[in-house]
Amino acid sequence: MSKSVSIQAPAKINLALSVGPPEPANTPDAGMHPVASWMTAVDLFDDITLENADEISLDAKFADDAPAPSPIGWLTGDDLAVRALKRLGEHTGTELNARITIRKRIPVGGGLGGGSSDAAATLNAANRLFGLGLGPVELQAIGRTLGSDIPFFLDEGDTPRPAIVTHFGELIRRVELRPTKLVLVMPGFGCHTGDVYTQYDQAPLTLDAAKTVALAERGEVDTEQLFNDLALAAQRTQPEIETVMLRLGRVVNGPIHVSGSGSTLFVVTDKPDTLASEIANRVTGVRCAAVTTLTGTGSA
Repeated sequence: MSKSVSIQAPAKINLALSVGPPEPANTPDAGMHPVASWMTAVDLFDDITLENADEISLDAKFADDAPAPSPIGWLTGDDLAVRALKRLGEHTGTELNARITIRKRIPVGGGLGGGSSDAAATLNAANRLFGLGLGPVELQAIGRTLGSDIPFFLDEGDTPRPAIVTHFGELIRRVELRPTKLVLVMPGFGCHTGDVYTQYDQAPLTLDAAKTVALAERGEVDTEQLFNDLALAAQRTQPEIETVMLRLGRVVNGPIHVSGSGSTLFVVTDKPDTLASEIANRVTGVRCAAVTTLTGTGSA
């Protein structure tokens, strides 16, 4: 049995996101929103390490090279990685004690799935650390009880392949995607996912899974066709997003997209380093990261 296991937990973006109205009351999934999302991981990573210990503990802080650090403002017991380890122990009927060390680079409240990715990486690391021998399907089922984005991050390897994610996040079809260069634009504020969905529920749209599937099956990104049903709700929840987008529009030639429930914006570009530098010099109050989509390499 290993004494420690380290895994990189990638950020994700939603290249396309269709969201339906919430499920009605008195149904098994009441209040949940069906989705159809084209998701891909990008090469911005949190570092996760699990070490054998006498009890569960957490050491979480932003890495020195994090592009948009912020205070860690939640209790240890509320951390998704800690909850994932506890849920795994409940599932296996064993006491899984480990020290969890997280060095974050993925911003909090950015719509990049940082907490979900950390939880998935913790499940993978604990599975390896304690020799549990669980496969990705079983880990996905555990992850779904904690968050709808977590199953996406649990694939055959440590880095998930791009996917079409449907229903409530548990139906995942992996797809090919040509590596795509992007600039992530991270404002100095986050969006609370629950608040964005509350705003969205004021005027919910009809789920259009076919639109998402058609885009994803092309295998390459057409930035003019990308969409996000939560973008307007995110802007209404945090009006500063619209302000940032207007400022970016003076620098960027092409569409500016919202990832997930915000607040992170992204731009598809052939020259991400050049564009990131230009945005940093001309747009105040934001941080940038040049990234590339990931194809899903990594050892299982």
